[in-house]
Amino acid sequence: MNQPTFRKRWLTAAIAVAVYSTSSAVLAQSNTNLSTDSDASDLSTLTVTGERLPYGMTENSNSYTSESANIGLVSQSVQETPQSVSVVTRERLDDQGTTSLSEAMRNVTGITVNDYGGNQYVIKARGYNIDYFLVDGSPVKDVGSAWQSAGMFDTSLLDRIEVLRGPAGILQGSGEPSGTINLVRKRALAESQASVTLSAGTDDAYRGVVDVTGALDSKGRVRGRFVGIYDDRGSFIDHVYSENKVGYGTLEFDLSPETTLSMGVTVQDEEFRPHSGLPTYNDGTLPNVDRSTYLGSNWDKQTGDSQRYFLELEHRLANGGELTLKANRLDRDASQIKSSEGVLTADQNSGDFAIRQIAFDMEQQDDYLEAQLRTPFKLFDASHEAVFGASYQDRWQTSNWVYGAPQYLPQNLFDPVYDRAEPDFDVSPGRSAYSIKQYAAYGQARFNIVDDFTVALGGRFNRWETNNFFGGNASSDDGTEFLPYAGLIYRLNEELNLYTSYTGIFQPQTAMANNGDLIDPREGEQYEAGIKGSHFGGDLNWHAAVFRIEDTNRAYTDPNNPGFSIPIGEAKSEGFELEVSGQLLPRWDISAGYAYTQTEFVRDANSEGLTLSPDTPEHNFNLWSRYRFSDNPNQGWRLGAGLNTVSSIYAESGDTRIDQGGYTTVSALIGYRVSENLDISLNGNNLTDKEYYSTVQGITRHNYYGAPRNFMVSMKYDF
Repeated sequence: MNQPTFRKRWLTAAIAVAVYSTSSAVLAQSNTNLSTDSDASDLSTLTVTGERLPYGMTENSNSYTSESANIGLVSQSVQETPQSVSVVTRERLDDQGTTSLSEAMRNVTGITVNDYGGNQYVIKARGYNIDYFLVDGSPVKDVGSAWQSAGMFDTSLLDRIEVLRGPAGILQGSGEPSGTINLVRKRALAESQASVTLSAGTDDAYRGVVDVTGALDSKGRVRGRFVGIYDDRGSFIDHVYSENKVGYGTLEFDLSPETTLSMGVTVQDEEFRPHSGLPTYNDGTLPNVDRSTYLGSNWDKQTGDSQRYFLELEHRLANGGELTLKANRLDRDASQIKSSEGVLTADQNSGDFAIRQIAFDMEQQDDYLEAQLRTPFKLFDASHEAVFGASYQDRWQTSNWVYGAPQYLPQNLFDPVYDRAEPDFDVSPGRSAYSIKQYAAYGQARFNIVDDFTVALGGRFNRWETNNFFGGNASSDDGTEFLPYAGLIYRLNEELNLYTSYTGIFQPQTAMANNGDLIDPREGEQYEAGIKGSHFGGDLNWHAAVFRIEDTNRAYTDPNNPGFSIPIGEAKSEGFELEVSGQLLPRWDISAGYAYTQTEFVRDANSEGLTLSPDTPEHNFNLWSRYRFSDNPNQGWRLGAGLNTVSSIYAESGDTRIDQGGYTTVSALIGYRVSENLDISLNGNNLTDKEYYSTVQGITRHNYYGAPRNFMVSMKYDF
């Protein structure tokens, strides 16, 4: 395998935070006293000396479940959230050995992950792409294609991952009605802890993580944390590699007993070899070639770096409310050259087809500001809660692309050529640019009508301005939209809640009307109803939900003006979801989920009556369970096992259909806590070595084998 070379663009600020946090935390005295009221549902009862405990934190919980989540407008109980929510805890991430967001999402109820080679992927829920992520509640939109999403999130930085399925317009404004992923970073803690984790596995996979946190003064009022990651690995695909370096530093200051200031930065530098998967044969049949087949060149490469800065001020009010101010910035750039894009199907007898040589580069910047007030209030002798906020987001992205000379080359599926010369990419590039500004004001009130009945009413007023430039043509649009939200919660008893909710949908479109303007945005709504249960003091949680999404005003080919569109298309998605997570018995934990999803084009010029999202399986089941042999989580053996089962998926290109049947993969864990300081674990995936295509997308490219049987051994030492 070719060894990559790397740029080392580490920010001075990140290094300063890292050194300061690392050296001071290890030396600091940790006699901080922490106390909380037993009623975790009331933030006003939380009292802390030296440190405010993060609400919903799962680190060191030894649990597969969480009673609370921060993915709503405020931190609140999952039971009291009238939508389908999953929480992937730190314990579960560690036990399943998941280090990337894509790996973690494959184990979440109702989630589909489509590979696009290397570190590239698209995540879907309820038949739609998830185009928004939240990082500690602040939105980050993926405005581009899958290749631009590479390697953005390493799970070693995270305390937990929260997933809300269905539209969340009140959180983020415009977006697909798929869902929202909230990545909750590890917080700086007053109690000193430090660890080093080393891992090695199949296909020359090597990984190291350093995690240090602690108080930086004697009273625990100043705290720091640093996480450093180095990940270097090959692939089951010939000639494919990746190398990733990440640094995360954060500082927290208790300016007063009621006020906390948090700041930090994450920097990342990566390089990997992209690849565009395999073509089909002329009849649409997926090729039965070795899973290691690579169709690019030995000079194919993608590099990128990103910097994320955040600043947050929390002030806790005397009435139990809270005022929060946030500022976030993301800077990213990426460049890519590759020759693996197929442009023809492969001849079934000779294996001959053609590839395209192409180069990209991209720059992206995202600024986000938010102010929020949460406050309780009294009305008709009952206690209620209201949230008000305003936000501003300014995003822009520029992209350039150019084809090689020559643009097309012959390639052979059975005997690929890797050592061709790198072409000249110095011809005139194509260019695209995109920018959007959003100004928003939102509010939500939760009325406790009677002891067992809560009504949540709210909405978001959004103003947006977009500018697009593509292929020499410029367009712009602006408008305002109100997105309503309503939810009802009825408590059957202390353990069971019934709920229903209504959520509005709004998504600007880039299709052009015959008058030269962009067509009106897509609109729609989701209706959801379900039941949630919490048992054994919150140690075991479950929920079941049914939903229906109606997606209207979709771009529809204008029958009177070819090449233009009108907003009369319609699609729908509906289904059922069931999930359970937590402790079945002492020492026995489980996370399991099932999703049934059906999607359809209700009205479309070319696809009416067909499936909207054929790469979303109708049936999706995941299971993971772990058993510890000791009552003490810091000693003894533990065993884990799991499976992922999906029904058939397909893709269509013209009259050609590409099918992948249903399949099941099996995974397992063996772990041993040698001492309070040392833990050793072995994870295995696809233990039956099932051969399958995890992603099918087209007849010329983007068909990807799932990974063969693989193993990773890890050693973690806590200081």
